[in-house]
Amino acid sequence: MKSLSMNYCGIPFENPFVLASAPPTANVEMIERAFKKGWAGAVTKTIKPDHLYVQDASPRFAALKQGQNIIGFENFELVSKRSLQYWVDGIKKLRATWPNKVLMVSIMGDSSKESWGTLAQTLEEAGAQAIELNFSCPHGMHEKGVGSAIGQDPRITETLTGWVKKCVTVPVIVKLTPNVTSVGEIAQAALAGGADGLAAINTVKSLTAIDIRKLTPLPDVGGQSTFGGYSGRAVKPIGLCVVAQAMDAVDLPMMGIGGISCGEDALEYIAVGASVVQVCTEVMINGFGIID
Repeated sequence: MKSLSMNYCGIPFENPFVLASAPPTANVEMIERAFKKGWAGAVTKTIKPDHLYVQDASPRFAALKQGQNIIGFENFELVSKRSLQYWVDGIKKLRATWPNKVLMVSIMGDSSKESWGTLAQTLEEAGAQAIELNFSCPHGMHEKGVGSAIGQDPRITETLTGWVKKCVTVPVIVKLTPNVTSVGEIAQAALAGGADGLAAINTVKSLTAIDIRKLTPLPDVGGQSTFGGYSGRAVKPIGLCVVAQAMDAVDLPMMGIGGISCGEDALEYIAVGASVVQVCTEVMINGFGIID
């Protein structure tokens, strides 16, 4: 049998399949379950400084269906609410138990240099093999001036990438948003800031469904809602386009994300320049066993 091993930012992966930063990587136990099934790596749900308060609404997901089948989700879930110490302890455990797997962390600080730098340093010291910068979440955190508010501004992208790059020795990866006019400009800003690699895409800003009886958007939280991030098979053409545009603009390793539900989808991302791929929504629908 031919080897499926790949290399991204100098890190060897036993196969190209990685769990994206999302609900399937919300805790250590879920990541362990994925590793047992054969996933080569995982990116933790986005870790924040403890002082940055977040409160998730409920419900925060709306399913888009084709008949009875779920084909995608809109969500306005926020970053991990677990403490930094939880993740430090969890990373140490995962690295000790699964030394051949790749464990990357997604991070999001506030507007301060210290916030991003301290968070990245702490997680590298715990054993994280790469730092993925969440410059791309289109809801909740965007309104606080982070998330995609960073990834839509080349100057801020370059500055914050540089902050983190100066604080760690492991690869620094910028996760790109599709909700931007010029992907190439943002990719070039990430490179100028010192990024070692890119990942694309995060969710697509959306209004996925309306309850036609109440005439309110879904998810409905006490009669109110907001725009969210859409993920699922339908975003694959957008993801492929963003990856291709970014690869035209810069020469950096790429992780492809968006709408991947089978091996052929992964090959399409590899064909446009990705070294490895990240998967989220298909795992949420069909479980970690889809890697088989």
